Amino acid sequence: MAAPKKRKLDGSGSGSGSGSSTPTMMSAFAARQQLWGVAATRNSTAVEKATAEPAPENRLVLLGSYGVKVQEGEATIAGAILTPSDEVQWVHAPLCHAVPVLRAADDTVLEVLPHPAAKGLRQLAKLNPCFARLWNETASQESARSKPSKSLGTFQIIYTSDDVPKRAALQELVSPAEWNKKLSGLAAGKPRGAPAIFLCGPKSSGKSTFGRLLANRLITDRRGSKNELWSSVMVLDLDPGQPEYSPPGVVSLSKIAVPNLSPSFCHPILPPHDGQLRAHAIASVNPGLDPAHFIECALDLYAHYQRSRDAKYPLIINTPGWIQGTGLDILSDLITAIRPTEVIYMSQDGPDDTVSTLQSACNAAAAAAAPIPFTTLPSQPSDMSSRTSLHLRTMQTMSYFHLRQPEPPLQQPAALSWDPTPLTDLRPWRVRYAGPPSRRGFLGILCYDHQPAPFLLAEAINGTQSAPPPSSTLKPPPITTALPTDLPLIPNPQGRTLDPRHSHLLGLVLVRGVDTSRRELQLLTPLAPETVAGLRGEELVLVAGRFDPPSWAYSEGLYRSRRRRGRRVP
Repeated sequence: MAAPKKRKLDGSGSGSGSGSSTPTMMSAFAARQQLWGVAATRNSTAVEKATAEPAPENRLVLLGSYGVKVQEGEATIAGAILTPSDEVQWVHAPLCHAVPVLRAADDTVLEVLPHPAAKGLRQLAKLNPCFARLWNETASQESARSKPSKSLGTFQIIYTSDDVPKRAALQELVSPAEWNKKLSGLAAGKPRGAPAIFLCGPKSSGKSTFGRLLANRLITDRRGSKNELWSSVMVLDLDPGQPEYSPPGVVSLSKIAVPNLSPSFCHPILPPHDGQLRAHAIASVNPGLDPAHFIECALDLYAHYQRSRDAKYPLIINTPGWIQGTGLDILSDLITAIRPTEVIYMSQDGPDDTVSTLQSACNAAAAAAAPIPFTTLPSQPSDMSSRTSLHLRTMQTMSYFHLRQPEPPLQQPAALSWDPTPLTDLRPWRVRYAGPPSRRGFLGILCYDHQPAPFLLAEAINGTQSAPPPSSTLKPPPITTALPTDLPLIPNPQGRTLDPRHSHLLGLVLVRGVDTSRRELQLLTPLAPETVAGLRGEELVLVAGRFDPPSWAYSEGLYRSRRRRGRRVP
């Protein structure tokens, strides 16, 4: 799979830096037939589908949301190898992330389908401009040349650079030659036991991208020993700032059974065919809030993996981009404790002291066993980004809280859908916080890092995110009643945290309000009603920390009203 170059459009139709008006070819395939019809969907809306045979150039670039089903031959996308035996694989390809390229052999026939979940995700643009102008909605329906069925509802085929929406830049997903060689080597055959690959490197170096490509390759590669493949891959996500399968501020252990072909804000939780096995709240997007607690949570997740029946599957460990000072100490401690089968550093430009320290941590294992292999790969820098890290965290958190609970029977890909109603218009959970523990909705409030004065507790938590982990600690913590609200506060003057061996994260809640007259908290959460109903208040703790302030939740109604009046949203 060759590494494609980036194509960028400045609105004039010319390729980036080309100085020419000649369109850049981006897709090449032969359309065998166009099929227009009505498919049975949950809301009985009409959808279209297209069948295509890739041309000798063997590439197809699609913007938007779609499904792909290989009917004959073989195709690859984002590291995944697709064959006729595979189910439909669903893709979200927005402009704010590198767009995956679909490649296939000459004799391949594949079907591209509209995505049933695209509408709900795109409607979040009514509530926040971060979700606007990401898809194919604004694409021009005219083209320099007449082409068959360029726009098919939820996706658009990008034939040339002229087809990219105006005032937008499209970057293709890049897999350098060194990456491809390493991916092939890791997927070449099954070693004794499941491999554990430790990914580290600077910020924005491509750790998450390489990890996603590797997971997709391991799940779908059938060219290994005796035509076998790993049916699942485990992902230990230790980057609380840009997590893959959870909202920000969380570290998790997940089991992945299908290729991941979408950005993280399109799956802030895992759909039912996959699963999050265990998670912990760091309560911050930076592990520096409490490095010791971060390491404890990481090692607990790894211990859970080792004890489970899923230890037979490969483990991919993604780490934060904090590679100097305390961050480097964290990485070294994790390598020493976990002893992965290989450490991959996603940069060939140092810093030298970081590389030497990590190599020393790998070599330190030689006293008990063979040294851990240490590999450096080129980073994947990007000079084009329409969203900052804060924007992406906002999108992922907002996507999480707007998740709509699926109705049975669960069907792919409708396992995840979104409710575009502003959170201020939703009815919150009313959770009693006063009275004996057996009658309260939770045991108490524990504040990480900063302990507010008891009389300021209501103001400190109102309008913030909190994490409710159930605690199985044998000895219940002392509870202080915060006057005048009677909120149950777990005193924490020394900044201690819950023991990750005896607690885990259920999900995040947004404290919409504090009703002091009824002694109730008003909480919003995407947790299923049956999950909430089955909780025991005396085993539940609300953890407050340094999550990003959910300022987006306060302005959703304003953005929606402006859009309804036809006013431009900044």
